[in-house]
Amino acid sequence: MRLVLKILLSLFVLIQVNNTFAATVDHFDVKLWSSETSVNKSVDLTIEAKDKSWNIVKDYKWTILILSETDTKAELPKEIKDNSYTFKTSDQWKVKFENSLVFKSVWKQEINVFDLDNEDIFWVGEINVVWESQTQDISIEILSPEDWVIIWTNYVTISWKTQKNHKVKIKINWTEVKSTNSNWEWLFEEKITDLENWDSVIVASVLDSDSKIVWTSKEIKITVKADNPIFNSIKITPTWDLEPESKINIEVNATKWLERVNVIINDEIIELTESDKDWVYVWKTTAPKDAWEYNVDVTLVNDLWNITNKKPATKIKVMMIDFESGTDEIVVDIVEEEVEDDPETEEDESLVNQNKVKTKKIYKITNLQLTKLKTKSILSWDPISEAISYNIYKQSPWNQLVLVDNVKEPRYEVNIVWNKVTYDYFVVEPVVKWEEWETIKWQLSEVTEIQTWPKELILLLFLSLVIWFFVTKYKRKTI
Repeated sequence: MRLVLKILLSLFVLIQVNNTFAATVDHFDVKLWSSETSVNKSVDLTIEAKDKSWNIVKDYKWTILILSETDTKAELPKEIKDNSYTFKTSDQWKVKFENSLVFKSVWKQEINVFDLDNEDIFWVGEINVVWESQTQDISIEILSPEDWVIIWTNYVTISWKTQKNHKVKIKINWTEVKSTNSNWEWLFEEKITDLENWDSVIVASVLDSDSKIVWTSKEIKITVKADNPIFNSIKITPTWDLEPESKINIEVNATKWLERVNVIINDEIIELTESDKDWVYVWKTTAPKDAWEYNVDVTLVNDLWNITNKKPATKIKVMMIDFESGTDEIVVDIVEEEVEDDPETEEDESLVNQNKVKTKKIYKITNLQLTKLKTKSILSWDPISEAISYNIYKQSPWNQLVLVDNVKEPRYEVNIVWNKVTYDYFVVEPVVKWEEWETIKWQLSEVTEIQTWPKELILLLFLSLVIWFFVTKYKRKTI
């Protein structure tokens, strides 16, 4: 029985350790989606993180270094900045750069991929690069739009067919509007916007590796008849020196009865609704949480799906609370105290008001306590009777405070995250009503360190070792 218990405990500890260190990256799988390419011709590149058994590592989100030691002049994908790329969740643990890698020299060329923090994790992809054959039949054909079609919008989607991974230039009225590459299906399409109400001619040309035009499509003639929505103005209140996530009102003046009016702030799309006033669209939202000067873009869409874009229509500025100055300035409440009237003199009301004494009162967070539970940490403090709410700030790595929440009760809960050991620093600030129309923020509390990752795994391993120690000791006594 004791032997069975010892084996079970050992297996339990082993399983926990294996789960902790499973799925370790051993190397990268670098694929160049062709065994051969030509100089100045783009090729696809795919990179996956793999373990020792060549299984994909699904939680790899670190930074890789990409370069070619054999062709130092090779053009890397545009997504790669300073020869590095950081994996994102949207990559789904595999990143593919399509039509992006271009070699400049012939011979067997290599692409080297390293983990930025561990040079022992790497791989090399190889491809043979030759001069492009002059006997290739390269042509291009525009599939849409059709010739002599009427376009009722100020944009058109152009599709064409040509050979894979070749440069393509699109011209409207003999002015270049787009330069891109054909994809692996030999088909491609591009949306061209801001077309003018007029007859237009569209042509597409395909280029060889020396960027010389080798084929031009036949001319496609279209007529644009787009009645675009009219943008007049935008009003945001307040518009400047906003606090993070503070309330703002948006008002756009534009054409009546539009299908959609969108305002874009920090990549967030806000859809406005038509008000009871003609030409006016409104919405209430909150400012971004990070300090920055943000462009505010407006997109108008009518019932014919004609689009008007205003970029930017205006700007807003979010101000970060400076952590260093947060406790230096003390805002005070003004409390009026009456002075006893002189019964022997008759004073009018204005004179009495002049004799009132103004005193200062400071509201401060006291008895700040932290309670650590299994799945969360609870921050609590003494209530302030005059406070209508409390602002919760988290200290950023740049020693600034970011507003994360506003609570009514003197209590704030922080959920524990399981992926890694993390400590965050929080500050509490009371909000007190001063007048009927104004609220004032008061003195900040002390900084409180809160652990946001549990030590259950370490504690579990420790308890397992303690149990094993006592079992072994008991066994020795019985022998």
